[in-house]
Amino acid sequence: MSRVLSLIMCVSIIIGVAGCGGQQKQPSYQENKKMVIDLLKTDDGKEVIRDLLKDNDMRQAIILDEPVVRKTIVQTLTTEQGQKLWRQLLSNPDFSEQLAKTMESENEKLLRTMMKDPGYQGMMMDILKTPEMQQQYLNLMKTKPFRAQIDKSIAELMATPLFKKKLADTIVDTLKKEQEKSESTKD
Repeated sequence: MSRVLSLIMCVSIIIGVAGCGGQQKQPSYQENKKMVIDLLKTDDGKEVIRDLLKDNDMRQAIILDEPVVRKTIVQTLTTEQGQKLWRQLLSNPDFSEQLAKTMESENEKLLRTMMKDPGYQGMMMDILKTPEMQQQYLNLMKTKPFRAQIDKSIAELMATPLFKKKLADTIVDTLKKEQEKSESTKD
């Protein structure tokens, strides 16, 4: 940040000195422009620009607020070279993971919206009804981990007080019906 201030002060001093020298006339726009460009081309000027571009707020302002940049990005992504770049980037597991994390909430919103869409629901049902998917489900149900999970779920369900009460109520109802049935056959 001190370099930025140094550069700004240098430009101000040079412009001031040039204007206050023995002359009364102010430098023209073209002369000022040439001085600033010359300053920016120096090593110090380049370093100041690098420092500015490292600042997140500055980068956000430059990148996200420019419609031209947005248009360029979209055009680049749709080219064959852009698609090749994305395939290459997405093959990197670290990049893919980071990208997935940043897009997770947006993807979830999109999926929730799509789940409410009757057209999407119909397509999902069609996919689930295909013989290939049904075979996949059957194969899944035959695996040991799936069976172990089902056993665990059933055991947890049977251990709940609500299930125990419903089971006891069902047994009592069944016994009453059997008793009534046997009494009615005796008469």
